[in-house]
Amino acid sequence: MTVSYTLKVANARFGGFSKLLFRWKGSIYKLLYKEFLGFIVLYAGLSAIYRYLLNEDQKRLFEKVAKYCNRSTDLIPLSFVLGLIKEEEMGK
Repeated sequence: MTVSYTLKVANARFGGFSKLLFRWKGSIYKLLYKEFLGFIVLYAGLSAIYRYLLNEDQKRLFEKVAKYCNRSTDLIPLSFVLGLIKEEEMGK
């Protein structure tokens, strides 16, 4: 397989590594950036709602729901969920 950016690899300067990662056709970052950005937006939104919009009673309720969800994560193994995601992607 020929790499069209080998000269850029040889002459990489400060910040060049991040540019190479986005040029690389098989980059894991290209595969996951949409999900990562979605996660960051949801996390920031929930954090802003919790910090600025909820009163103390609502914060306590939010914390109880978060603790319940945290306890429930042990019921479904992560490898099972990841296996389902992999099968879905292979079906495309």
